[in-house]
Order: sequence, then C-alpha cells, then structure tokens
Amino acid sequence: MISESNHFHCPSGRRPILRWKSLFVFGLILSNAAFAASHANAQAVEDNRQKEEFFETHVRPLLLDRCIECHGPKKQEGELRLDQRQQVLQAIVSDVKLIDLESVTQSRLLQVIQHAEDDVQMPPSSKLPDESIAVLTRWISEGAFWPETANLEADAIQRAEQWRQHWAFQPPVMPDLSQIPDAMNPVDYFVTSKLSEKQLHPSPGADIRTLVRRLSYALTGLPPALGDYDAAEKAAGDKKAWINQYTDQLLASPHYGERWARYWMDIARYSDTRGYVFTADREYPEAWKFREWVIRSLNADMPYDEFLKRQIAADQMPGSDDGNQLAAMGYLTLGRRFLNNKHDIIDDRIDVTIRGMQGLTIGCARCHDHKFDPIPAADYYSLYGVFDSSDEPGNEPSTLRLVDREKPVEPVIFLRGQPGNRGDRVPRRFLSALAGDAPSFSVGSGRMELAEAIASTDNPLTARVAVNRIWMHLFGRGLVDSPSDFGVRTDPPSHPELLDYLSVQFMQNNWSNKSIIRQIVTSETFLRSSDPRPDALSVDPENRLLCRMNRRRLDFEAHRDSMLMVAGRLDETIGGTSVDITAADVPPRRTVYARIDRQNLPGVFRTFDLANPDTHAPQRFETTVPQQALFQWNNSFVMQQAEAAARRTESSGDHGGNNEQRIQQLFLTILQRPATQTEATDAKAFLDGFASEQASADERSGWSYGWGDLDEGTNVVTSFARFQHYEKGRWQGSNQFPDPTLGHLTLNKGGGHTGNDIHHSVIRRWKTDTSCRVTVRSQLGHPAAQGDGVRGRLIVSDGRLLGDAVVHNSSASIDVPSVELQAGQWIDFVADCRASSAFDSFNWTIQLVPSVNGNVIRTWNSEQDFGREQSQPLLDAWSQLAQTLMLTNEFVFVD
Repeated sequence: MISESNHFHCPSGRRPILRWKSLFVFGLILSNAAFAASHANAQAVEDNRQKEEFFETHVRPLLLDRCIECHGPKKQEGELRLDQRQQVLQAIVSDVKLIDLESVTQSRLLQVIQHAEDDVQMPPSSKLPDESIAVLTRWISEGAFWPETANLEADAIQRAEQWRQHWAFQPPVMPDLSQIPDAMNPVDYFVTSKLSEKQLHPSPGADIRTLVRRLSYALTGLPPALGDYDAAEKAAGDKKAWINQYTDQLLASPHYGERWARYWMDIARYSDTRGYVFTADREYPEAWKFREWVIRSLNADMPYDEFLKRQIAADQMPGSDDGNQLAAMGYLTLGRRFLNNKHDIIDDRIDVTIRGMQGLTIGCARCHDHKFDPIPAADYYSLYGVFDSSDEPGNEPSTLRLVDREKPVEPVIFLRGQPGNRGDRVPRRFLSALAGDAPSFSVGSGRMELAEAIASTDNPLTARVAVNRIWMHLFGRGLVDSPSDFGVRTDPPSHPELLDYLSVQFMQNNWSNKSIIRQIVTSETFLRSSDPRPDALSVDPENRLLCRMNRRRLDFEAHRDSMLMVAGRLDETIGGTSVDITAADVPPRRTVYARIDRQNLPGVFRTFDLANPDTHAPQRFETTVPQQALFQWNNSFVMQQAEAAARRTESSGDHGGNNEQRIQQLFLTILQRPATQTEATDAKAFLDGFASEQASADERSGWSYGWGDLDEGTNVVTSFARFQHYEKGRWQGSNQFPDPTLGHLTLNKGGGHTGNDIHHSVIRRWKTDTSCRVTVRSQLGHPAAQGDGVRGRLIVSDGRLLGDAVVHNSSASIDVPSVELQAGQWIDFVADCRASSAFDSFNWTIQLVPSVNGNVIRTWNSEQDFGREQSQPLLDAWSQLAQTLMLTNEFVFVD
C-alpha cells in the first residue's frame, strides 16, 4: 500500500492515482528528450568523422603537395603558414580573412587560387586543377574542419627530410655476387633475375652479322668493314672469343673517341659561336680545341674522375701551362653569352656542372629553395660565388680557360633571384646534401675543391649518372629514365642492383669508360635479338626488363657518316677545325666536326634532332617527321652520295658489264650483304624499264642558283656549284656573311653580287626538260657610281653566247627574240666583277617564254620564281637504285 506521504496534494479532491499519471507523462518526456540528444550527438560524431576523412583524404595531401613548401616550417612567404591549425583558421591577409566561414567566396584563400589576372596568383608556378579548387571550396563551405590531431607541421618537416632515404642519395653498394656463376656476366644475372620475377625468358642471341653491325655502330658510329663480317663468320665456332676480340679492336679505334665525344658535346652544349652578342665577335675561334680534347681523352681512356676535374679546374692541375689540357675548360666557357649578362652566364655554368655531372636540377634555386630536392637557394649562391670568383683571360695558353681572381667573391643570396635584392651571405661550398659537414671552400675560387667533391668516390651520384648515360647510349634508354635528373621525384632504376654494381665497378676500375662499355657490350643482354616478343608485350610493353635488345635508329651523325662511307667519300682524318657540312665544297668530314652555330642552327640539324646547343642536353628527342623523308629523297647531299655509291660499282670493273653482278656489288656496298633472288629480280626489272620511261632530260625545268668559272675564250661555264645556304631572302656561300671563301657572292630575287674574279662568277641557271623555242627579255643594272661595274652574259650550255652587256652606274637590256633549245639544255645568266669586285651589287630581272609549235608552255620570271628551292638533277637508273637502298630501314636502323 502506497504511503500517503507519496501522494500529491489534490485540493479538488481527485484521487492520488492521477498524480502518478502526471509523473509517468513527465518521465516519458524526459526519456524522449534524452533519446533526441543522444541521436543528435551521434549524428555530430558521424559528421565530424566524415569531415575528418575528407580532410585527411583530400585537404591534407593538397596542402602538403602545393602549399606547405612556401608556407610551412621551412619558410613562410608573406608571413603566412598553412601547416598550423590556428594560423589557417585565424589568419588575416591584406585585411581579408584567409578563411571566411560566413561568406565563403570572400575567403582570401579561394580568391588567390583562381589565378585572376589582376590579383595575386597562388600557387605561383601554375593554377590548381579544377578538382583541387573544388576540394578547398567544399572544405571551407563545410566549416574548414581541421582535426586537433592533424599535425601538418610534423608532416612537412618529415617530408623535407625524406630525401635522405631517396635511392640516388644512398652510396652505391656492391651487391652480393656469390650466387653468380663464374662464367656469367653479372649484367646478365641482374637482368635475368628481373625477367624471372615476371616469368619472362630472354630472347636468343642475334645472328653474327647483326652483331658485327651493332657493335661497330655502338662503339664507333660507323658501319663495319666488309672484312669484319668475313672474320666474324669464320670465327663462328668461338663466337664469344671473337666478340671480345672485335670489341677490343673497336675500342682501340680512334673513331671510338669521335663517336662518344659527340655524346659529351651534347651534355656540354657545344657550339662554335656565342649566340647573339650585339656587334661583338660571335665566334669562339678555339671551340674546336675542346672537341679535340674530349676525343683525345676518351681515346686514351682518361679516368672519368680526372676527365671531370679537368673540365672544371684544369688551370690548377698538372699541365696547367699546356693549352691542349686547358682546352678542357671549354665545358664551362663555350656556353651561350646571354648578351654578356654575367648572372645568366654563371647560371648556365652552374646548370651544366650540376645537371651534367651530378644529374640534379638546380636552376630553380636561383630564385627560391628547390621545391622537391634538397637544394636551398643558399647552395645555388655558394656555387655562384665559385664561378663569380673565376675570370676568362681570353689569351694564351688557351682562350677557353678560367683563372681564379686575386680576391675571391664572398657571395650573398639574391632574394627572388634579383641581384639588387641582396640577402644573407653564404660561403663558397658544395651542395649541402652531398657535402655534409665538409668545410667551405678556402683555396682560391674553390673550383678545384668543387671538382674534387664532384669526382669523389664518396659522392653517390657521379658514378651512377655516368654509367646510366653509358647504358642509355648503348640501349637507347637508361636504367634511370631521366639521365640528368636523379632527384627525389625520379622513379627508381629499372634494375637498382645492376646500376649499383656498374657504379661500383666503374670506380674500382679506375673510372674507366672503356672497361664498363666492354662489360656491357659483351653481355648476353646486349647481344640478344631485337625481334619483337608478342609474349612479353602485355607484361613489359616498353621492354624495360630487356628480354630482347631494343631496335635502334641511326642518329644524325651515324646516318650522315654512313652515307659518306658507302659512297667511298668519308674523310677519316681524326681531329681538326670545324667545317660547315651544309656547304657544297666542304670536305666530307665526319659529322662530329660540323660547325655548330647556336644562333643560326641549320634546318637539317633540327630536322634530324641534333641537340639544342643553347643548353645542356641530357638526351636527344627522336622524332619521325615528313621533312626527314623529303630530305632523303630530294637533298643534293643525299643524291651526291647515291651517285658516288653507284659510280663505285661502275668503276670497279668486277662485274664485266653484267648488270646482275653489278646489282650484287651495289647491295654489298650499301647494305653490306648480297641481294636476295627477289631483290635482284626487282632491281633488274627497274633498270630494264628505266631507259624507256626516262625523260629525255636529266633534270627538271627550272632555276638553279650558284657560281662557277667562265672560260672567256670558249664562252663555256666550266664549273657550276650550287649555293647551299639560304637566309634573309638570298642565296650565299655559307651561314657566314661575307663568306670566308666566296666573299659577298650572292643571288637574290632582284639581282645579287658578283664574286672576286672571273672564276667566281655568279650564275642564275635556267634549264628546260623539253625541246622548245625560248624568248628572253632581261634588264641588267648597276646602281653604284663607284667601282668599275659588272658584265652580264647569256650563255647556252653548248657555248652559244646569246648576248652580253657591261653596266656601270647604268642599265642595259639583254634580250633574245628567239633561241632553240634541246631538252636538257640550259641558259646561264652570268655576272662577273670585271677588274674589281668593289661595289658590284647588281640588278637583273629576267623573263623567259618557252613555246612548242607556237604554244607557250609557261612563263618564267626570275623575281616571282625566286626562293629557297632549286631545280635538282634527276639521278640515272643506278644512282636511283642506290638512293633507294640508302632509304631502306635496313640502312637507317642498326639492326
């Protein structure tokens, strides 16, 4: 029974039970409220969990990747940090909230990432992707949730130190070789181990003839001699011994140094000219001596550490009074001159040193700390001080050398790269990440100490970078894909243990290039067939694991040299000055001796992917463009080599007039193998049908531009050489003007300038491929009062003089009402200087109207028709067949 004391007082006289009903309802209300509160609390927890997940998944990585580098513990641009919660949520930037939760679009953070043209743009390097902007917009609109436990500062510090674990900054360690059979090349062991991991087997070895060609091109850049094939086939019973012997033979050839010097010249951004320097002399007259030093050093197998040191500090090494040794410093001094801006010149030298020898990019540290690699701006200006403390005397014993200033420069950091905005003083020293606690440089400029730091066995980069480049030149691709960037964002090597093994071997074998090359090219990996592997395509589509050899196309130098070689015209002299290989009358030197003009690089160099001489070139592009095929079909150089190759088989006499035998000789000369039965049949059919299809003329109708020697007694042009260089609307002797040999001899659409004597008369030639009657109207003028004027003559190829005139500060018409020409004949419009070539610019407008049976074929006009195209000779049947063989993939590719 319930006690009365538990009853509510009820003045109305209601029963006590009603009080209990009130209590029940009240309790129910409390229970519902508690449930609602509990549910709301659970929802808030879930919302926070989702926001935390969004922050950790999307916001944190974005801030760390794109913002913390400039707004974190390392530095705080604009005194703003984005790695600390309170800083981000409370920061005011230019009187605007960084994060405005009440008006999201007014948040300063969202404004600057839009990259508006009239506003600050962040990140300054490039605009964030749209999806990243959406992430930050959503984050702020949902309250900019930042977990209390999110420590971005610690993450940023950890990231800044992650480079220490990067593979390239670890000293190379000799792998365990105990499991490798004695007879097995370690190169093959490491490659086959990687293949086994993917259940792939290596391809069989290539046939012996393929290997002869592959080795010859790899080591000398030239096709093998026919006798090399015979020797290899005779030694087929002991293939391995022959390969070793042939490899040593090629490495001992002086052509080895020529081939591998060109690779280093790409790294050294070699050029014979300075680039644009106002009116100053553009030439580096002794640039060729650097090339000479590189060729000589490689042929002598100079230890690579010494090879590097001499290019930085030969003036402080044995032989410092020897101009031939001092030429090594052309590596530094042959760069572009940047209108003689000292800061840019030094920047170029820092770049070519660190990228070229260390495989690290450093240029961005000129304005700010490197965003990824451990190279602060302080390191950049430490090196700046080294090179700023070095002068170019420009005199004997070598114009390429540097010498230390009497008082070294004490460098300071240029804030944002601006010389007028000077920051902290820094010591001259090596890169801090590689130097560790080593003291700063104290001997002169510090170049010798820099050279020793780079060429040290304790440096983890130098040997790796070198052997990776050797591998790249032999296989077409390095074990590391980026040969001049081993920084922290670079993918690891495809074969890390192999790269370490080769690096340690390289240093232990006295830094011998030839030793490493020998080990690689005698490996089964290098000697494998390059035939495609359908079974490996899905597993290893790029052949990174090297189950087969990569198929390689000849580069520009090897291709051009090969054409000269099969034509029997290659000048194999080692060394010498640079030559303009685009000129018509230049000796057929190897392409490594080509004159490189960085300001006016000939189009053929660009067409065939020659390295850009303006800057360090770690590897060449390899393009396939129509201009390459057009060059091989139409360029006079290619045609001349095809003609010469055909003439070799004609003059040999071994065929006795037998076309079948001569076809075989042509195949042996160009493709270095006999023709198959099908090829011989097709070639004979082409030759037999050529005579009936050949036009009566051996050249298309049209204009040719050149110079020649005129025999005044017979009125015959005894020689005619086509201009090979066209620029600024005129044909001229070379890319130098005046040309060292031809002087001001030129032709343009309205006239030209004569040569220095009758033997260098300037000639505008018009040729017809159709028998016709021609009417000629022409006007010759000489505008100058000085000099003695010029003489103009119209001469048919058979010696007929159609007309002539002498003009001096005057003009004259030289017209021909009618002249009969046979197909293949031409008219030469010849201008000579008379007694003096001074003031011999002239005007000569010409119109020719050929007709057949009274019907005009076409009107030719010297001004309207003028351009960089010249009519080209049509090759005879044998020359066309030779050119066709030189255009085949078999000729253009190594395998």
